[in-house]
Amino acid sequence: MALIISLLALFGLIFGSFLTVLIYRLPLGQSIAYPPSHCERCNKRIKWYDNIPLVSYIIIGGKCRYCKSKISPIYPLIELLNALIWIATYLIFGLSVYSVLYMLTFSILITISAIDFKHQIIPDSLNIAVGILGVIATVYSIFNPFVDSIILGYNVLWWERLIGSIGGGLLFLMLYYSFKVLRKIEALGGGDIKFIITIGLLLGCKLTLLTIGFSAIFASIYLIIKAIVNKDVTAPFAFGPFLCLGAFSALCFGNYLIDLYLSLF
Repeated sequence: MALIISLLALFGLIFGSFLTVLIYRLPLGQSIAYPPSHCERCNKRIKWYDNIPLVSYIIIGGKCRYCKSKISPIYPLIELLNALIWIATYLIFGLSVYSVLYMLTFSILITISAIDFKHQIIPDSLNIAVGILGVIATVYSIFNPFVDSIILGYNVLWWERLIGSIGGGLLFLMLYYSFKVLRKIEALGGGDIKFIITIGLLLGCKLTLLTIGFSAIFASIYLIIKAIVNKDVTAPFAFGPFLCLGAFSALCFGNYLIDLYLSLF
């Protein structure tokens, strides 16, 4: 177990470093492969020993070796967060096909949250990536219908995944057009609608509903805090991070909440 956790920490940090590339380059429409990692200020290429996840940031004191400009602490934080989430996923779900899918999904959720928070967009490529993972999970559940019951506490059948995807998408479309017709505002973006469609394939109908509920609660808390500090709560804000946090919460804790609710009757 200690060996698995150590390997997950290592590869989680490495993959987290890749996520920082996606977060910076995707919104700008830049290639994620070229040019190689470089300083955003002086454009000097970063040497391999200055590009070791988390470690290099600490060694060089969070500054470019050449121009001494500060490197955002967001980069090492995302690397660390990704590693911790991978470890947590293993501890919650064990080691299986599904846990690997969830690790990759959570990494994408981190990326979506960071990009949407800063740019208020969810790149189609990331929604497509979530959709691909959802399709894999759906196909796998067809041939292994009872594996889910061991991992999630109940069986998520392929048709439940389809209902989660289609139902979530239709619900968001209804909300989108309802607000647009009645309030003349766009309460949801196209990326949010695509996200709930793709994540529904991974979660199934029950957890998709919980995702929507959790995200609404988290967004409401954010707006309440925003109102307390006297900021404009009518200004547009990114809903993607709350959807991602809702999906993460539903996947990790949703089945326990469902079981707790059913035990009351």
